[in-house]
Amino acid sequence: MNVRLDKKDKDLLTLLYLDSRESFTRMGKKLNLSSSAVERRLKKLKGGGIVSLMFADVNLAKLGFKGYRLYFKFDVMDEETEKEVLELFGEYSRTLWGVICEGEYDVLWRIIAKDELEVEKAINLVTERFGGKIIEKTVVATTYQAYLSWNRAFGGKRQPELPLEKITKVEELDGDDMGILAMLYGNARATTVEIANEVGLSADAVQYRLKRLKAEGYVLGNTCWYDAGKLGLEYYKILIGFRNITPEDEKKFLGFCKEQDNIIFVNKTIGSWDVEVDVVVENVVELHGFIRDLKTRFGQIMGKHTYVAAIEERMLNPLREYLR
Repeated sequence: MNVRLDKKDKDLLTLLYLDSRESFTRMGKKLNLSSSAVERRLKKLKGGGIVSLMFADVNLAKLGFKGYRLYFKFDVMDEETEKEVLELFGEYSRTLWGVICEGEYDVLWRIIAKDELEVEKAINLVTERFGGKIIEKTVVATTYQAYLSWNRAFGGKRQPELPLEKITKVEELDGDDMGILAMLYGNARATTVEIANEVGLSADAVQYRLKRLKAEGYVLGNTCWYDAGKLGLEYYKILIGFRNITPEDEKKFLGFCKEQDNIIFVNKTIGSWDVEVDVVVENVVELHGFIRDLKTRFGQIMGKHTYVAAIEERMLNPLREYLR
C-alpha cells in the first residue's frame, strides 16, 4: 500500500537526497516545522518503506573498489527461485543493489569488487546455486555514474547531481576508518556515539576521523534511496548501445538525461552496452513515450537498446564486512 505524501513529506525526501545526515533542527527550519515533527515524518516514511536506505556517499573508487553490474536470464524463475536470489543478495557482503526484474533479464546484481577475479567468484556463486536455470549472463563495468533527484516523484526544481564514483588514487585505510565508513554507508544518520561503540573508539576520536575522511575525499556527502513502488511509480532501467558516437554527442546525451525529471540514474559502462538510464514513470505507456523521445532526439547514434523493470529490490551496505 502506498503512503500518502503531502508537500512537506516530498520536500523532506528531497532534503534527504541532498544530505541525509542533516539534523532535524536544520531540516525543520527549511521546512518550517519543529524538529520533532520532522523526526515523526521521517519515521513514517521509513516505516512505510519509502525510504530504503540513508547512506554516506562513500568514494568507493578511492578505496580500490570498482562497480560491476551482473545480469542473469533464467529459463525457470519461480517464486522459490526468486526468494533464493534475494537471500543471496543479503549473504554476499559486497552487494550494493540486487533486483528481481521483468524484461530482458530476470536478475540484476550490482556489486563492488577489487578486481575481475572477485567478480568471477561472485558469478560462480550464482552459477553454482542456479546454474541449471541460467541461460544467459552478462557483466558490465561502471566507468561513471550520477545519481539525480527524484523530481518525477517529489516535484520541485532539479537538484544538483550526486556523483557516486570518482576515479582517484587508491589509498589504504586502517580498520577503524573502514568501520566508520561502513557504519555511515549503512546509516548516514548514525551518531558519533553509535559509531564509536561499533568501532571501539572514543566519540572524540570518531569525530576527528570523520572530519579527516571528509576532507580527504572518502566521504563525498550523504544521500538517500527510495522505493519507487511505494511511491506509486514503476522503475525501469534502459540499456543502450551507441553507434558512431562522438564525445560531443555523448555530452549532449548526458546533458539531456540530467534535465529529465523522470531520470534518476545515468551510468556509463563497459560491456554489452554503453549506458544505462534509470527512469521512474507511472506506467509502461509513459515509458514508451520517453523511449520514443530518446529515439527521436538521438536515434542517429543509438544502436541496440532494451530495458528491464525492477520488481523487487534490495539496497544494501556493500561495506558491511568491515563491521564488527
